[in-house]
Amino acid sequence: MLIAYRPELENPPREGGFGIITDAGMIQLSPGVNTDVPETKWDIARKNGTVKRLMALGAIEEVKEQATIQEVPTSIDTLIQLPLNEAFRLLEIMHDEDQLLQWKGKEGRVRIRNAINKRLENIKAGKV
Repeated sequence: MLIAYRPELENPPREGGFGIITDAGMIQLSPGVNTDVPETKWDIARKNGTVKRLMALGAIEEVKEQATIQEVPTSIDTLIQLPLNEAFRLLEIMHDEDQLLQWKGKEGRVRIRNAINKRLENIKAGKV
């Protein structure tokens, strides 16, 4: 199961991961998309009150695999016009460092600029 964890959306924003202890065992979510979450454990974890709250905020999201590739917008103004949740989703799939730097130069939201910086660091470190 694919689970996206965006600690930047929590209030106050977190830097690290998030752990959930369930009857089926521990689930550890790292910032970004987590690909190794067992569905049986997640079914139990999604009933947890804290998980429900984070899902309502958009900090935790169940990501559905899509068979089609959507076109990634590359206009500089695109990111600025997107709501916070959508902007984070777009940043998670971007690999173009030049595009990210252009967005960083125009973006006024601190959380988005921080997410761009983290994305650039991950690309440089090979954590794509």
